[in-house]
Amino acid sequence: MNLMYSCRKVAELLSQRLDEPLGLFDEMRLKLHLSMCSDCGHVAAQIDAVHAASAELLSNGFELDDPAPPAPPR
Repeated sequence: MNLMYSCRKVAELLSQRLDEPLGLFDEMRLKLHLSMCSDCGHVAAQIDAVHAASAELLSNGFELDDPAPPAPPR
């Protein structure tokens, strides 16, 4: 049995864990892969940063349906 997930599988799990907790085995294999693959580690960091920024915007009362403010004049 191969303990390392492929980068494609890791991408799926990174997305999945935003919606639901991963099982212990998946979480361990994900962490193992992220510790050894810097490319996937960077992707995980980017996903986490976008998720945190989105949560912060929504917690500050920003609504996704709000119209964008007009652009400043040039």
